[in-house]
Amino acid sequence: MLGQQAPQSLALGQLGSIFINDTSAKTGQWGRIYCISAATFTTLTSGNKANGTACMAGTLTGISLAAGMEIQGIFTAITLAGGSVIAYDV
Repeated sequence: MLGQQAPQSLALGQLGSIFINDTSAKTGQWGRIYCISAATFTTLTSGNKANGTACMAGTLTGISLAAGMEIQGIFTAITLAGGSVIAYDV
C-alpha cells in the first residue's frame, strides 16, 4: 500500500495508467506498478521525478513479483519477460 505521503490520486489511479501484458519495451513515468498476474521484468528502470529532481536511478533486471504484489518509486522504462501489470502514471 502507498505511504501516508503519497498523493491519493496515484493510489486511486486518477492520473492514468497503462496495462502491460507483452514483451515490448514501454517508456513513460509511473509511480506504482501492480502485478495482475505473476510478472518477470526483463528491465525496470527508475529515473528522475517529473519536476527533474534527481532520485535514486538505476535498472533492475530479472526481478519477479507474484500476482497482487506492487512496487513503488519513479519508473521510466518497463520491459516484461512475462506476466501482466498495471503501471500507474505520476
